[in-house]
Amino acid sequence: MKKFSQSLDHAAIIKIIPALWQGDKNIELNSVCEPHEADGKSIIFCEQERLLDEVKASSAGLVITNPAFKDRLGDRPLLIVEKPYFSFTVLVDHWLKLDDTDHEFQIHPTAVIDPSVRFEGEASIGAYVCIGANAFLGNGVRIAEGCSVAANVSIASGTRLFPRVTIYESCQIGKNCIFHSGVVIGADGFGYQVFGGKQQKIPQVGNVIIGDEVEIGPNTTIDRATLGSTVVGNGTKIDNLVQIGHNCEIGQHSILCAQVGLAGSTIVGDFVYLAGQVGAAGHITIGSGAMIGAQSGIVSDVPEKARYFGSPATDANQAKRLVVAQKYLPEMLRAYQKTLKDKNND
Repeated sequence: MKKFSQSLDHAAIIKIIPALWQGDKNIELNSVCEPHEADGKSIIFCEQERLLDEVKASSAGLVITNPAFKDRLGDRPLLIVEKPYFSFTVLVDHWLKLDDTDHEFQIHPTAVIDPSVRFEGEASIGAYVCIGANAFLGNGVRIAEGCSVAANVSIASGTRLFPRVTIYESCQIGKNCIFHSGVVIGADGFGYQVFGGKQQKIPQVGNVIIGDEVEIGPNTTIDRATLGSTVVGNGTKIDNLVQIGHNCEIGQHSILCAQVGLAGSTIVGDFVYLAGQVGAAGHITIGSGAMIGAQSGIVSDVPEKARYFGSPATDANQAKRLVVAQKYLPEMLRAYQKTLKDKNND
């Protein structure tokens, strides 16, 4: 259960989510949770038949549901919408922001901040944060304890860094981004060349540019470019444990799920979906709107709006047929071997 510091009544909820209200309006609510842990001040949602009995048994003060269930949940207060889960998340997001207005912007005395750092407005800087020379922090930036922000880094307004985020020199971060613990932005790209009988490091002198409203999960790494910039576009969401190599370019509003790995100079379009553990060879392009299934290996360009799956990845429908066919291979092999044996006996 998540309890909020501020309660919401009927009028406030209807203002956030304009919808049909059914039942008692004289209520105050302060939490969201699963149906089984709800009390009279909790909000839950119901949009699946399999959860209906659990919701009926719940003590929740308000149920957000769709028209199909409005006559099956008794006389309790209901908020009737077309997409209950989406409306529920809108409400939770509003509640979180409402509680967040109480945040006090202050700089912890243990933070080490170079005198040349520029502040656009107020900022919150936690314990043992280090910020290098000529960095720029926009209004409302929040940097939690143990973060390292190197020289010449720019972080635009509203961005939040959770504990132990590291941003290397000269990287640029957009507005209202969220970086979770352990994110590393701008480490050297993985570039080496054999010379003189040993691996010689190729200097990585580019940077990383992150757009606005990008969220990056814990322990994800984005390497700086060899030259130029590694780029992540506005609104893209990146899960935990993702590796993005040097000189990659990711478009806007794409989704990269856990353990995706992009080798250097991979170009990803807008609204691309890469499921868990997708791997991409370097110097390829994944077109806008493409969707790649989990554990796929991409070794060549992917057209726009394609649906790929498998390793090596191919058209998803074809790949599924191949997977189904594989279970018949032992039987087919035995039949083939029998045919050869009969032919030899003849």
